[in-house]
Amino acid sequence: MLFCQAAKSLNLIKPLLFMLKWIAQNKYKVMAFIVGLYLLVDVLQHKGQARVLFSKEFPENKITNLGPQNKNILINANKSWKKGINTIEKLNELDTATAGFECDVYFDTTTKIFDVHHDPDKSTGLGLGSLLQQYQQKKLTASIWLDIKNLASANSPSALQLLVQLQKKYNLQNKVLVESDRADLLSAFSDSGFYTSYYLPLFNPYQLNEAEVKTWAHGITYVISKSKVNAISGYYFQSSFINHYFPKYPVLTWVDNPDFSLVNLLFQKKIAADRSIFIVLKP
Repeated sequence: MLFCQAAKSLNLIKPLLFMLKWIAQNKYKVMAFIVGLYLLVDVLQHKGQARVLFSKEFPENKITNLGPQNKNILINANKSWKKGINTIEKLNELDTATAGFECDVYFDTTTKIFDVHHDPDKSTGLGLGSLLQQYQQKKLTASIWLDIKNLASANSPSALQLLVQLQKKYNLQNKVLVESDRADLLSAFSDSGFYTSYYLPLFNPYQLNEAEVKTWAHGITYVISKSKVNAISGYYFQSSFINHYFPKYPVLTWVDNPDFSLVNLLFQKKIAADRSIFIVLKP
């Protein structure tokens, strides 16, 4: 009986030994297969970043004569900025050498303050003035990207008036970037010396056909030709589109949390080396 069990065990071990022998004899093929499989999974998990690495050939229709209509400047020592600094706690985590940071604000027409938070229905009660007071106490010198989420015709004059006051109070000349999806309303901010950026609508140029790409390019051309914005901001997968059609406008973008990935590593290096990108927000 013991002999039978040993024979059965040997029969089970033989295929394993054969497989190990085959792997040893074909180790380079096995390694190549594993690497190839890893790259396939990596690309599938980071499709958006992979697309940016291999830029799409957009239709030739550059708007070479369209550029910013003012010479406003923004102090920017480093293109890598911090994203979503919407609490005092996150502000306190910033290093004094931080080049810049972004925060999301809503102008409250009742209280006449900028309410700092991202989601429209999740106010924390933190005002921009309180955030800037802590900024001053911490002796930060970073420039500030203000994403005004609710800029509208009705509140724009009051929002601009308050922002001018805050800029003077906290000595932020040439350190405030104002972003909005209302390029027309940003002209008044540009006239007041603020560096401004038009926040593009959400669309993925890599998923559009040629006619759709041209439609978006023409539509954006019309919008920014009627404004005085300094830059154009959009998701990282829109950056190549912006640079192709609007090469005279600096690109502002943002990226996700980096993880252990070859695609992500190559993507981060490309973003860092891209001279058309003026600022990239990182978590």
